[in-house]
Amino acid sequence: MKVEVESGSGLTRKLSVEIPAQRFQDQFEKKLAELHRTVTLKGFRKGKAPLDMIRTQFSDQVKGDVVDELFRESLSTVIDDHKLKIAGRPTVTALDLADDGTLSYKAELEVFPEIERVNYDGLALQVSELKVEDSEVNDMVEYFRKNYSDFRVLSRPATENDVLVVDLVKVADPKKALPTESFPDSRVDLANPATIKEFRQQLPGMKAGDEREIEVVYDDDYSDKTFAGARITYKCTVKSVNERILPPVDDAFAKRTGLGETALEFKLKIRERLLKEKEAVQRRDHRREIVDLVCSRNEVPIPKGPIEDYLDHLVKDFKEQGEEFDEQKLREQYLPVGVKSMRWDLIWRKLAEQEKIEVSPEDTENWIKGFAAYHNVTVDEARDNLQKARRMRELRDSILEEKVVNFLLGKASLVPATKQEKDLR
Repeated sequence: MKVEVESGSGLTRKLSVEIPAQRFQDQFEKKLAELHRTVTLKGFRKGKAPLDMIRTQFSDQVKGDVVDELFRESLSTVIDDHKLKIAGRPTVTALDLADDGTLSYKAELEVFPEIERVNYDGLALQVSELKVEDSEVNDMVEYFRKNYSDFRVLSRPATENDVLVVDLVKVADPKKALPTESFPDSRVDLANPATIKEFRQQLPGMKAGDEREIEVVYDDDYSDKTFAGARITYKCTVKSVNERILPPVDDAFAKRTGLGETALEFKLKIRERLLKEKEAVQRRDHRREIVDLVCSRNEVPIPKGPIEDYLDHLVKDFKEQGEEFDEQKLREQYLPVGVKSMRWDLIWRKLAEQEKIEVSPEDTENWIKGFAAYHNVTVDEARDNLQKARRMRELRDSILEEKVVNFLLGKASLVPATKQEKDLR
């Protein structure tokens, strides 16, 4: 078999393959003999029809089968022999079966790039001094006080700090965004910023027994597309006005929250919790930044085929959700996302090989133990579930990627953030 492999533009490889006539003839005769043994022709028992009749009637079909088989076999051999890491299906640009049986074809395919070495020298991450302000602690204390508050039913009109119990009945919904017709005994916290704006604006001043129709208008860009642009009118009947009685921040309150035996310990635990949350945010930021830095240092070319497949699947998902969208704009918006994701995948796998970073059985076991504890199942149950779902390989990849990220974070120097950078954060 004659083979030529040439580099085309970018990551394209051009193949020229010629398979000797004898190889084709041998395979053709073999296939014809197999067909002769199994086919049944009118007037003949199975396998008893003359071979010349089989040849005449099925020659074209057998030729096509042999061409397809030899193409697949030879292509696999070329890929293996030349160590081509293909990134998609090949495109056949020419195919010829000569009269003497010589089969030749030309094909083009994309390959993944060869990365000689991942450059991670001189990485630097901006780090801010993390501290918890007294105002943040006070806000969290107030949050706990509200959660542990008592309520007193009053006969006076509602104020913006009260909690109302109301019966809600839908009376108008032109867009038919809300399938439920009524919401009896709904608690409406007028002091909560997350409460629907129209309720916070129009329910104050009402008292038990009062009724009012309130129209709720959802913005066109509302996060839940079902309600985007909807206008729903509710008949609101106030059943009770409840004044929130906030508990004093004393030792007894601290014990109720489970965060301390004393009020001082309670506040210290809150400060500690808030600091840990900020540290977690900074770790997530650093993880994202280290990936961005390494990808920008190593601008590995990405084959077009996998990117197009990614965008095609994305468009398909959006269509299945029934949303209206501009397909071209969607592809343009997500193209850099796909490129970065695939580039990082190639980089971290190469870096794991380059630095001999591996996943040990202990790494996998520790992850499974954590998974089991989180889902409140035994370790054996967790392992069985992962194996049944065929997620063990995916799990090892996830652990390995995390180890690569931690390796990079360990190599990066930490540089104090400037005031401007702190403000941006």
